[in-house]
Amino acid sequence: MIEFEPLAPGAHRIVVYGEFVQEDAQRLIAFAREQDKEGGNILLDLVSLAGFSFSAVSEELVHLPTLLKYLYALDRIAVVSDEDWIRSAARLESALLPGVSYEVYDEDEMDAARAWVLGESDHPHGGAVRDLDVGDPSIVAFELVGRIDRAEAEETLAKVRQRLAPPECSRLMLVIRKWHGFDPDVAASNAVMSTKFDLMRDLDRYAVVGGPGWLRQTAQAMGALVRPDVRAFDLGKQDEALAWLRN
Repeated sequence: MIEFEPLAPGAHRIVVYGEFVQEDAQRLIAFAREQDKEGGNILLDLVSLAGFSFSAVSEELVHLPTLLKYLYALDRIAVVSDEDWIRSAARLESALLPGVSYEVYDEDEMDAARAWVLGESDHPHGGAVRDLDVGDPSIVAFELVGRIDRAEAEETLAKVRQRLAPPECSRLMLVIRKWHGFDPDVAASNAVMSTKFDLMRDLDRYAVVGGPGWLRQTAQAMGALVRPDVRAFDLGKQDEALAWLRN
């Protein structure tokens, strides 16, 4: 089942429930044909999608030029899903279709996706990093929930650098509540890389709390090889991390 909801002039939410069947594909194609203006934004809500029928896929392939024409005319496309394979497929499709750009969100990022589609935010995944007050001037602490884009990565690291300026402040804690990765161009930022090297020089201790297991293992391994001393903790063991940082 598919539904179309106007959000604002030039912005729509398309919601797919259950199985996407041939009739849904026909309605989508008809909707695309009706959008005769250049520009516009779409929030594609696939959180309740259960799958695709073969006939629906065949219908889309037959009318692919119509769908591509519609996609190429859009300004912003946000795809929201709670399935890893759907988010990965959307990112791959975006990479394979020059000129068509998707921003992909997990289910708990629906508000960020909606704000971006409505033009209320210029940063698709902005707001993923928040300050944490741990009541200790020697420790800088942040919380991460969501996906980090290049702008926020640069802004956050600049803030960390500023907060660590006092000589008595040399310890950092990052609490990862839920992480959806980072945009690929983060790694290409000179500001991000140079600030990371500065932090390695200036920090004494760095605690990583939560996050995927491979990230904690990597942090722990790096702590054994370079300065600062890095230690990883399971989510929920923030008090243990703070105790270690204060020692």
